[in-house]
Amino acid sequence: MRQSLEEKVVWITGASSGIGRALAVEAARRGARLILSGRNEAALGETSEMCGRAGSTLDAGGRTGSGALPNSGAPPHASGRSGSSAHPACAILPFDLADVRACAEAARRAEAIFGHIDVLALNAGVSQRAKFADTAPEVFDAILRINFGASVALIRAVLPGMRARGSGTIVAVSSVAGLMGAPWRTAYSASKHALAGFFGSLRAELYGSGVQISMVYPGFVRTAISENAFAGDGSKHGELDPLQQAGQAPAETARIVWNSVCAGALEIRVAFDFKARLGVFLSRHAPRLFVRSISRHGGL
Repeated sequence: MRQSLEEKVVWITGASSGIGRALAVEAARRGARLILSGRNEAALGETSEMCGRAGSTLDAGGRTGSGALPNSGAPPHASGRSGSSAHPACAILPFDLADVRACAEAARRAEAIFGHIDVLALNAGVSQRAKFADTAPEVFDAILRINFGASVALIRAVLPGMRARGSGTIVAVSSVAGLMGAPWRTAYSASKHALAGFFGSLRAELYGSGVQISMVYPGFVRTAISENAFAGDGSKHGELDPLQQAGQAPAETARIVWNSVCAGALEIRVAFDFKARLGVFLSRHAPRLFVRSISRHGGL
């Protein structure tokens, strides 16, 4: 059954940049009420201003003008930060996903802003660029905690309200690394595979509940995720992968994702070029050839 984001309360994690920011801007263009989360409050403010500009254009519902959404009933920013060009139906809710207790508190505050959550887009995460043997145990654990543990904590907090209302949508952004393994990304790939297993099982448990779970598997999107990836000691990798530098624009990715989610798609592959499609195919059907190929590609 097709749905719309018009007037829906959409909470997006990792909204300060990249795919998360693009998802927020596209959702604003479609008339959503937004809650933006991440660690960088200033960057979230920039996202809110971009949402304000997107919300001021003519949308599918025919609204024009300042971008104000009727009956929002919420302060501009949960953090108290405001700006004249920020989205008028947008709250900024910064918190650290590495802190499980902060996740629970953030969920409580998020539901209080507009009274409920219609769509939870779990986009925040951190990548890795180090061999397993060179990755400190605490860095490995941090990646799993941020990419997987935080998502579980937020689901624990938000899901009861969705089930009580008999409606809701969960959008979990994984990666092509959640469909196949890759060198230099053991913790990252493990966390993304864990998301697929968790949400696949949860989807079955929620069958008939009115709650939709859509898994998104981006291939190569033009973001700074590789640049911000953890090195083995937890420092920033600092280099942008060539495949991402030449990847799909985040805005196009967001448009495809929301179109697919609103159409009821449960498994969404986006920005999959030939290399991504070939890699997933070989990993499933010719694992020996795949591991030889990707090892060489990874410089091993």
